[in-house]
Amino acid sequence: MTVQNTMYKHLHAVIRKLRSLVLTAPPQPWRLVNVLAVGGLRSVGYDRYSDNLLIVSIQGRGVVDCLSGEKITRDYSEDYPENEVCLECEGIGPLGDSTIQMMGLFGGGLPVSTEDDWSIESVTLDWPQQMLILLPPGSTLHGSVTDYSEEMHKILRIRLSEPTDFPTLADLL
Repeated sequence: MTVQNTMYKHLHAVIRKLRSLVLTAPPQPWRLVNVLAVGGLRSVGYDRYSDNLLIVSIQGRGVVDCLSGEKITRDYSEDYPENEVCLECEGIGPLGDSTIQMMGLFGGGLPVSTEDDWSIESVTLDWPQQMLILLPPGSTLHGSVTDYSEEMHKILRIRLSEPTDFPTLADLL
């Protein structure tokens, strides 16, 4: 056994569990409401006080209601106030009086948990394949090696850019 295998031995059970997951629809109360393709996507951000998502692209801004998937408003102007350093953008339509925290090409991140303790994990075991794992309240990716629940749902599989020579976690085990 190599030093690398020894160093990551505590993760073997977690990796086996993740590899055994099949792609499924998310459990209740979650549901897919829409899939949007956005050409020239630059950044996105959730409004803190509603279920609206601000989308910024090279062709302007739009707002989507995340509960219905409906496009609420669209501004095609390419001249909009966006602070790429502070990762903020002024809203439009129902978000017109708000400055929204953004994530995208210039950094940032979206919330990964809800107030009622659901969470989402992005996992890459085999680059360039990535999985999105939905964890119910009280669950953790490491449930098999802790006293927490290991209930998890693989809800999305993504293939990123072309493979590189970078080692994956699987290579290290």
